[in-house]
Amino acid sequence: MIVVGCPAAAFVLLAIAVAGKATPLLAFDAWVSDGAHILATAHPLWRSVMAAVTVTGSFTVIGPLAVAGCAILLATGRWRQAAFAALALTVTPLLRLVAVTLIARPRPVDQLAPAANYSFPSGHTTASATAALVLVMVCSPMLRARRGRILLAVVAGSWALLVGVSRVALVVHWPSDVVGAWLFSVATVLAIAALTRRLSGRVRGAGEPDLPPAAAR
Repeated sequence: MIVVGCPAAAFVLLAIAVAGKATPLLAFDAWVSDGAHILATAHPLWRSVMAAVTVTGSFTVIGPLAVAGCAILLATGRWRQAAFAALALTVTPLLRLVAVTLIARPRPVDQLAPAANYSFPSGHTTASATAALVLVMVCSPMLRARRGRILLAVVAGSWALLVGVSRVALVVHWPSDVVGAWLFSVATVLAIAALTRRLSGRVRGAGEPDLPPAAAR
């Protein structure tokens, strides 16, 4: 509860500040966004790299990979991991839609890439952070070498971080949109992981036969 509660509480506080249009937050967002616009227009290569990175955080890329991953988990008998991955990758974006509709924050005006609808929390950032966290949580226990687990976490985390940065670099999201998406993803995925573990424990316990008195002793 503590691990889930900390990012959840931070997200709620940030959402309140965004919805309440807190002046320091708006000023910081505008300052970073203006700088990102200047940097992207002055350096076309940087803009092109960020545009390529941001595509990897879209549903058209993550969706098919998620389906394939869940299918592999089911085929190898890892149904609990498959259930967790499917729930996390489905429920998190749906809950994000609820949050983004309720807060209804406008996007930056000087966008350098196509984007529609409201901005808080960022959709691409939520999708990539969720996918990266699910990947690490599902695959790390399968890796025996500690270096392999560390490498997986670094690669997945770096990708999610870059997708978030690309949304600000292309001026389609405010910085607080991206931070909010990271907090939202961590809180939601960890909550789903805890729920999945509890439910799978109950199912496993209910399916076990009662021990005879001698065996119980």
